[in-house]
Amino acid sequence: MNKDKVIELAMEEVGYTEGVNNLNKFAPIAGLANNLPWCNSFIAAIFIQAGLKQAIPITAAVASTEAWGLKYDRLVKLEDAKRGDLIIMDFTNSGKAQHIGLAINAYNPIKKTIHTVEGNTGEKSQANGDGVAYKTRSAKFIKCVVRPKYPKIQVSGAEIEAKK
Repeated sequence: MNKDKVIELAMEEVGYTEGVNNLNKFAPIAGLANNLPWCNSFIAAIFIQAGLKQAIPITAAVASTEAWGLKYDRLVKLEDAKRGDLIIMDFTNSGKAQHIGLAINAYNPIKKTIHTVEGNTGEKSQANGDGVAYKTRSAKFIKCVVRPKYPKIQVSGAEIEAKK
């Protein structure tokens, strides 16, 4: 499996809405607690369903995903963000990770935006909403970018991302 499968699975969930008190179908898939903010649980569940459990940390906490990215040298510059990266956001300029989404294309340096699919977002609350949605995120809200450990294959001595 590869990042295209992750993105395909995430896009299939656009329009999903949670139940009462943040009850969602993604936390059980990821083996995480339910009835909590679930943006990172959504990401974890999608990677598990795509057969890429080892590509990211399986956690409900966005701050833990950011810490994993730092520990394993998986943080990339916003300008280098590409399809399949994890976009961590800080909507209040607090310096703290508040929300996460999956990049569905590369960062646009002209518009200073990136398109994402996100769980637990909405119109009233971007960081703790009620569903899965396609979003266009401004650079001003992006705290960092984490690159998952997508599988690699050897081709003529060079390592490239797997296409299956």
